[in-house]
Amino acid sequence: MTKVSRIKIDVKHLGFFLNNFWNIITLLENKDQVKDFLKDLLTHTEMKMLAKRIQIAKMLIEGYNYQAIRNYVKVTDSTIARINNILETRGEGLKIAISYLEKIESDIEKDRMKISSDLQKRYPSYFLPEIITDAIGKRIKVHRKRSSVKKDISL
Repeated sequence: MTKVSRIKIDVKHLGFFLNNFWNIITLLENKDQVKDFLKDLLTHTEMKMLAKRIQIAKMLIEGYNYQAIRNYVKVTDSTIARINNILETRGEGLKIAISYLEKIESDIEKDRMKISSDLQKRYPSYFLPEIITDAIGKRIKVHRKRSSVKKDISL
C-alpha cells in the first residue's frame, strides 16, 4: 500500500505540485515517453495497481459481474466495489479514458481482421473450416428468412 508523508504540506504548494504533474502528463508526446516517465516515477507495484484499476473499470463498463472480474483480474470484491463507486458517483475522466481505450482496441481488431482476410485469400485451405462454417451460417440465415416469409404468407 502506498504511503503519504506525515509531514503536512501547504495547500498552495500541493496545488502547484499537482499542476506540474498534470502539465507533465499532457506535455508528453507519445506512448514511449509516457511509459518511460511512469516507469521512472512509479514502482512496479504501483503500475500494476493502476493497470488493474483500469481493467476493472473497463470490465464494469462492459457489464461484467464481480465474479468474472475477480477471477480475471485477481482482485477482491472491495477493490471492484471501490472502482464501481467511482464510476457511479463521478468517474467522468475514467469513463472518457476507457472509451479511448476501447476505440484503440477496436481499431487493432479491425486491422487484425484485415490481415486475416488477406491471409485467407492467400491460404484458403488453411481457413477451410472457417470458410465452411461461414457458408453454412449464411445458408441457414437464408433458409430461416425464406421459411419465416412463407409463414407470414400462410397467415
